Amino acid sequence: MIAFGLVAAALLLHGATAWRYGYFRDELYFIACSKHLAWGYVDQPPLVAVAAWLAAPAGYQLVLLRALPILAAGGTVYLAVRLTKELGGGAFAQMLAGLATLLMPAYLLLGNTLTTTSFEPFFWTLAIYLTIRLVRAPVAARPLLWLVLAVTVALGAYAKYSIGLLVAGLIAGFLLTKERDTLRTPYVLCAAGLTLLLLAPNLAWQAAHGWPFFEVVRGDAAHRPAFANGLTLEYRNLTNNATAFMLEQLLYTNPLAVPVWLSGAIAPFRLAALRNLRFIAVTYAVLFFAAVALGAKGYYIVGIYATLLAIGAVAIERVAVPLRSALLGGLVAVALLALPLSLPVLPVERLVAYTKLLGLTGRDGLPAHLIQPVFAEEFGWDRLAQDVARVYFALPSDLRARTAIYADTYGDAGALDYFGPRYGLPPAISSQNNYYLWGTHGYDGSTLVAIGATRIDVLRRYFRSVRLVDVSVEPLKWVVEGPAPIYLCRDPVAPLSEIWPHLRWYGA
Repeated sequence: MIAFGLVAAALLLHGATAWRYGYFRDELYFIACSKHLAWGYVDQPPLVAVAAWLAAPAGYQLVLLRALPILAAGGTVYLAVRLTKELGGGAFAQMLAGLATLLMPAYLLLGNTLTTTSFEPFFWTLAIYLTIRLVRAPVAARPLLWLVLAVTVALGAYAKYSIGLLVAGLIAGFLLTKERDTLRTPYVLCAAGLTLLLLAPNLAWQAAHGWPFFEVVRGDAAHRPAFANGLTLEYRNLTNNATAFMLEQLLYTNPLAVPVWLSGAIAPFRLAALRNLRFIAVTYAVLFFAAVALGAKGYYIVGIYATLLAIGAVAIERVAVPLRSALLGGLVAVALLALPLSLPVLPVERLVAYTKLLGLTGRDGLPAHLIQPVFAEEFGWDRLAQDVARVYFALPSDLRARTAIYADTYGDAGALDYFGPRYGLPPAISSQNNYYLWGTHGYDGSTLVAIGATRIDVLRRYFRSVRLVDVSVEPLKWVVEGPAPIYLCRDPVAPLSEIWPHLRWYGA
């Protein structure tokens, strides 16, 4: 009953708030991808595009667009509670694990937005749950578990390739503990073969296109700007990035949940009943230090925390009632205090006022701003389409017919493709990620209306005339990006089809 009650609460919480603001930048790109369904994309596996495609009959209405992430959030809560119960946790432990998972800031954000990471907590938790079942199950039951694990890993990879990092961590966890005997079975190879077979269409797509995802990863690592408020959480310097990475683990999981998941990493070495879960603790250590060594972003390992919370809740249930009750109460109180920063429960104006009250913005007499970067990326898209349309329709009709709308990022391109038709704009072209593969739509490049500043220096190499004609401004996006310049580019040095390969860029 605890599991189903918390799952219902998760579904209700997300369903009641997912519509409030607007489309996140990546969601607009995924909508564009859903109109070009394929086994792969330059920068992601296909599940997000399929999720967007499922919402197409309803016009990509926000709650339906985010339906699969919402279901995944509920599923993660269910798995956390079920695992806690199977490990011997009573009602308190189940409630602690379930609430900590349900109210985790990172999980709230991911369950309320369609991104590749939205499915990671569910698939990671399910994969780890199955490995725990493998360790504890009778030998006769293991072949079926290996089969289900293979399907889970494949589906997780179709959501985000990062599940490969988890698999590597689990293998290391098994090899470095007594549970290595679990791997001494031919079913390991069968499971690996089945996983590769299921992933073959996606791997074939990547191979046919020259493995572009690896170029995206390199581009992503090289592009780590600070927020406009000066906050930097991602660095190219390994030491600075490691410090930020550790800080983000506290912020993303809730500072008062830290004792719970740390207990989950320690308890298998202290409690006999959990001794055969040492491989989970080792897996976490491997994931953590590998992520630090690779200069990863802070959210790259959030998928493992539901499992650690479940194990930690079983351990904490053994401490004195006043202490554990205080921990649960404090955890929920902090989560509720931070809830408006994780879910759009407040109108945006009230959110800005709330963060000012907390002292997070508007200090020293400066204007208060929307500082939540994910929320900030949900505003300004319709305005951008209007501003571009104003420039486009100011052109003479004969010139306009030959003019392409070029956006230098997939986010701007996706926004113009989604909102542009209501203002009469043609489909946009872009040279970033999968938009590059969709090509120039037959334009000769004699005239471009170009949006954005990231490629402007490149455009100046290939167009003799590049003139700033307007700027699209959205104050709510202040923390993540400034105004979007709109240029008119004319007199190219060569046809656009020849210039196109030089404009290509893969990355975030």
